[in-house]
Amino acid sequence: MADGFDHALLDGAALAPSEAISFFRQKALVPTERFGEVMDKAHSVGFSVAGAASQALLTDLKTAVNRALTDGTTLHDFQQDFDRIVAKNGWQHGSDPAWRAKIIYNTNLTTAYAAGQYAQLATEEARDIFPAWRYRHHTCPHPRPEHVAWDGLVLANDDPWWDTHFPPNGWHCHCTVEPVTRSQLKRNGWTISEAPPLDLRPWKNPATGRTEMVPKGIDPSFAYNPGKAWLDNQKARTAVQPKLEPRPTAPPSHHVTVPADREAQQVKDVEALLKPGAHGEVTAGTMPAEVQHVLGSETADVILSDDTLSKNIKHGEVEPHYVDLPGMIGAPGVVLPGNTPLHVRMVTSHKDKLFNIVVKRTGDGTKNYLQSFQRISAKDVRRWLRKHSPLFGRGADLPDFEQ
Repeated sequence: MADGFDHALLDGAALAPSEAISFFRQKALVPTERFGEVMDKAHSVGFSVAGAASQALLTDLKTAVNRALTDGTTLHDFQQDFDRIVAKNGWQHGSDPAWRAKIIYNTNLTTAYAAGQYAQLATEEARDIFPAWRYRHHTCPHPRPEHVAWDGLVLANDDPWWDTHFPPNGWHCHCTVEPVTRSQLKRNGWTISEAPPLDLRPWKNPATGRTEMVPKGIDPSFAYNPGKAWLDNQKARTAVQPKLEPRPTAPPSHHVTVPADREAQQVKDVEALLKPGAHGEVTAGTMPAEVQHVLGSETADVILSDDTLSKNIKHGEVEPHYVDLPGMIGAPGVVLPGNTPLHVRMVTSHKDKLFNIVVKRTGDGTKNYLQSFQRISAKDVRRWLRKHSPLFGRGADLPDFEQ
């Protein structure tokens, strides 16, 4: 029984990989009255907390978990966030606050890390490099006998056993999967084994009253592979969703010419790109002519791609504001030089918050892409203004900025 698990990961000392963050942030909010309403694979696309029945409460809880993944929030910090959220929403959860916060924190972080790891290991290249995966159990105060028995089990990376047994396999389960190369198999004398038989046990779902069959050693609602369920869902959605394309302000004739109507259409396009499984690019806003001139671009349109969304997920606090991009891009408060002649930095105030939007034009000047979108402070703006003279606008034009 090995003890190689990095417990610091679950104490917020390390930041999650981008795949883990992508897995978590794509989840839709699913209000529930009790445990058992959302089961197994449904957790891979839905964020739920047993008994959290309001959208506002779930939004606050998801934001707190997202902060733990992206910023490395510790369990202690999360528990403080949890207490604040409970008080704000008046949630009567009927359990010990510290215990409940730990359950939410551990379960969501371990599941996200597992999904992120699976996404990395499931690529064609990774499957070729690591033909086998090894189950690892790690020392804990109350080990499950089955998990201890599975420790060291080496199976082919496409063995169906991983569909139900890819950890975590229960509450507070810290088991992991270790990828194995051919040279490791030979060097350690390991062989790819046959999977243990599934020993299904009946369990009565308290929410539905139905009897469900759960593999022995796995807690109810954990008998699924989070990463595989997520990727399978993405593939299914992508297969039925057309690739999104930017909507130009220049011809063809179907474009919307009235600025207000154009902005409304751009909001709808951004909303479409934000949906789970959406892919492609959309026009996220149209810059003022003065900014287009400064940037030296042939178009005033700014394109938002699905790739940019995935790369900017660490700025989780701006996620609700992506739909506000058309208005921000169309009326920036201050425009500053970027890091290169191909970039401009647009600073804008929206809903009592300051935002930074970095736009880059392509080398041929035919397109502009949104490269970065994040919350900033007045201190950031003052620092930039000390270094650069505005290309357009003034700091005083920002309602929430004080010189």
